[in-house]
Amino acid sequence: MVNTGKPSRGCYMCRARRIKCDEGKPSCMRCQKSKRVCPGYRDAFELKLRDESKSTKKKLNRRINQEQSDPNSLVYNAELYHGPNVASGHGASHSRSSSISSSSSQLSSSRNRSIVPYPHKHNVIATNMTSPIQQQAACYFLSNFVLVPESGTMRGYLDFVLPLMKQKAPQTALAYAFSAVSLAALGTRPNSKGLASTADVWYLKALKEINVALKDPKVASSEATLASVMLMASFEQLTPSRMKVGGWASHIDGAVAVIKSCPIQRWSTGVGRDLFIAVRAHKTLQCIANSKDVDRDVDWLGVQAYDSIVQSFATINLKMAALRADNDQTTTLKTHTADNVEKVLALLRRAESLDQEYIEWIKALPANWAIKTVSWIDDEVPDLENSVVHPGRVDTYGELWMAYKYNIVRGCRLFIWTVILRCVAWLGDPRDYRLTPEYTTASRICQQLVEDVVASVPYFFGWNRDKDSAMVDRSQYACGATDYSSVKPLAGIFVMWPLFAAASSDFASPSQRVFLRGRLKFVAEMMGINQALILFQVRFFCVFLCVVSHQSRHN
Repeated sequence: MVNTGKPSRGCYMCRARRIKCDEGKPSCMRCQKSKRVCPGYRDAFELKLRDESKSTKKKLNRRINQEQSDPNSLVYNAELYHGPNVASGHGASHSRSSSISSSSSQLSSSRNRSIVPYPHKHNVIATNMTSPIQQQAACYFLSNFVLVPESGTMRGYLDFVLPLMKQKAPQTALAYAFSAVSLAALGTRPNSKGLASTADVWYLKALKEINVALKDPKVASSEATLASVMLMASFEQLTPSRMKVGGWASHIDGAVAVIKSCPIQRWSTGVGRDLFIAVRAHKTLQCIANSKDVDRDVDWLGVQAYDSIVQSFATINLKMAALRADNDQTTTLKTHTADNVEKVLALLRRAESLDQEYIEWIKALPANWAIKTVSWIDDEVPDLENSVVHPGRVDTYGELWMAYKYNIVRGCRLFIWTVILRCVAWLGDPRDYRLTPEYTTASRICQQLVEDVVASVPYFFGWNRDKDSAMVDRSQYACGATDYSSVKPLAGIFVMWPLFAAASSDFASPSQRVFLRGRLKFVAEMMGINQALILFQVRFFCVFLCVVSHQSRHN
């Protein structure tokens, strides 16, 4: 027998929250009142499924045949979900080719046993499964990685996917990309590692569909194609198989190529604008981290965010990327000619001016962005590598997105002072740069910046949330019940780069460095953000090493 009780006709969100749904169409009023995206209702046939009589089996088989012919149909093997752990441990790495070949045969043999259609349709058919894995993966991804912004703001993350997924006939590439990333996300949970190979199958299917889409100029410049590429970048953040940043960066570069394929006005409104702003943010951070300038062929300020905080932040960060790129070219000049001295002095002035711009940006933030210190850790922490707190203050923020932006500013300012000190070392004797007034100022400011990052860490990892309401993260996600005490994996994505930047600073104390690297390792191993493992394995780069390298060229 299947579903012997009376099934609920409520929407997926109300059923997950265990509240009565008003069953409004196309979306229920309860979701609208709570400012949630209503995920829709179950299919009528699924509600009527009662037993496995001959007539029901005929209907089921007929439905399976229909779904197999549907390009948006998604297949899964239930045994993969409950099967052996194929990628356990933080250093686990599997071959895509081998896992995909074996998984493909398993998927083929399971085709007649279980089908999970494209999530937006919500007409799940699966035998021997109480909660279909594809539905579970979609809900897990939406409730842990898709941040819904407050009305009138742009403080979201991946929220551009919601209107595109709700379309009547979503693009096949988008459907496959969403399946790949949602399965990869669910596969990061304990006892779910068996989903990795299934996620890889959908990753390759999505790549194939994206390549097909790119051959059609009209489809290539669509919002769905760009969203598909961005979801593939998210997939690379989660999966451990490549163990390098190249996969993520290649998809970000691909997204930039899609933007360049049509006039900038194409991305100036609606979902297109949200996508453009998301690509700009990712590309800028990629360039800052790798000391590369952004693509000058794109008018990155040609699309304006209606949220002034987001727009001004993007403007400053674009300058930061340019500064980092010019720093690597300028402070490596070998000869002290008058022209080169002027170039280094100009770079020094730019760095000092940009640092002040970040300070002014923070000063201009509204009152609800205020940081509050809620606790002070006086006692010695015995196991810093595995601790959520470090001796010193503990800060809290209005919401996760705000804390993320504050820490991006701190990481960028740490890099700015690296540029300033490299300029000072180049202009003077590199052996005496620590005796300069600039070094004294850098030491004071950078120690404070590292301390600020350390003080923010407990908030990202949910320290004391069950006892102190001030530590609660009140962010809204696209699916699932509201649980302000839980720690979302998105927090790991938001905090990993600031952790790396602060731990890499010359001005981090030994205990702070142990603590920050321990949190970075936790993000990789326990939160399933495997890009953090790549950062954890990178050797520290620091001002001192840069100066030593500079000194060796002059001796």
